[in-house]
Amino acid sequence: MGFLDLFFTTTPTIKPADPFKQKAYNPAAMYPILGNTGINWLNDNSQAYITNGYAGNPVIYSIIKQITDKMSAVPFYLYEIQGTKKLKRYKSFTLNKNLMSAEALIAKDQSLKEVDSHKIIDLLDQPNEYQQWSEFVKNVIGYKLITGNSYIYGSKPEIGINIDKIIGLSVLPAQLMNIVATGNIVEYYNLSGNNQRLEKDSILHLKYWNPDFNNSLHLYGQSPLKAAQKVMQLSNTAYETQASIIQNKGAYGMLFDKSQSLDDTQMQQLKDRFMNATANELMMVSADLQFTQFGQTAEDMQIVESMGMNLRDLCNIYSFPSLLLGDDTQKTYSNYEQAEKSLIYNVVVPELTTLRDSLNKWLCPAYSKADGKNYFIDFDITVLPQLAADMDKVVAQLEKMWWTTPNEKRLATNYGEDTKNPLMNEYFIPQNLVPLSDTSISLNTDPNQDLSDYQ
Repeated sequence: MGFLDLFFTTTPTIKPADPFKQKAYNPAAMYPILGNTGINWLNDNSQAYITNGYAGNPVIYSIIKQITDKMSAVPFYLYEIQGTKKLKRYKSFTLNKNLMSAEALIAKDQSLKEVDSHKIIDLLDQPNEYQQWSEFVKNVIGYKLITGNSYIYGSKPEIGINIDKIIGLSVLPAQLMNIVATGNIVEYYNLSGNNQRLEKDSILHLKYWNPDFNNSLHLYGQSPLKAAQKVMQLSNTAYETQASIIQNKGAYGMLFDKSQSLDDTQMQQLKDRFMNATANELMMVSADLQFTQFGQTAEDMQIVESMGMNLRDLCNIYSFPSLLLGDDTQKTYSNYEQAEKSLIYNVVVPELTTLRDSLNKWLCPAYSKADGKNYFIDFDITVLPQLAADMDKVVAQLEKMWWTTPNEKRLATNYGEDTKNPLMNEYFIPQNLVPLSDTSISLNTDPNQDLSDYQ
């Protein structure tokens, strides 16, 4: 039985509704799309973003997949905090997207000590019996990118000394989640179609900022696709129109006798020939002829150009470099590698940082309290091959930093500390550096000295 079966196969006792509690409700708002066939109404809700966006639009699918694939390749580790002030400095490098610098890597080494074995490490390897961490991260971030919300359920023992500790992590379907609140305060969660109460301390809710306070909608995150609603529809329509042109394209045009009219029999014969004509075929008749083209080509309708514009707009919604989807009109990046770095620093790192900080606030405290230690979860982007050149710059920078020990340099580059050689904890000063006191230069520090000769 799968995890979600626990919610959909049971029949819990339904309690009377509390008149002082309300369900934060995201109504299926309807937006009209006008066209020559009338009005098409589109649902504006989480399920519509999945159906019409991720599952219905190749551009959106590609954007989400590339982001989640990159994020799932980044490992998470457990550390013990060595100094709160130093950790704060290290976290500032994360917020400034400056993790690949010698200062950031040294700050991490000085503030955090990696833990080798712990229950949290087990969760960061396999959060539940059905998923590895990489697949789990794809689910978490995928839901957030599509719907604006992601919900992680933390399972706990029902009895025993570990009753407050989370021992399993599962991603809940964001499009089915309901928030029950009193005013602006979340009381609990439940899934549509099931009234089982999910306590708020068992749910980690990741979301994007939502300024809409109507019906407590601000308690839900706003999907990026809500802002891209019109662009998503235009993109889908462009693909459908192009497919329709290809599928239904028969005769390209007709040459006809403009001096004579056709009787019913001739009209039927002409119709039959038109219906059986192959793509781009010209229908021929003998007489004083005139040509009429049937319909317009995709080029005439500027579908290709509009699809390119839609692609760039959708990429902008996610801060995604459109060059990675084959858009060669973008000259912002000198090459493909630069575009991939932009994706990592501007999209992947901020999302990883939010996930990290949320897990540290929600998952770690119970374990820290029980063990008498201060645990911290963090990620390591140095494993990404796209950042290899940046690591080379870090090594070159460390080489010039004589005020750091060889072991500090090893730890900053993930080579581990050498505990066998005591010289690895010594400072190696370049031979051309000498103390100022050892030089023959005399400095006059008198503030009233005459400096007119230096002008």
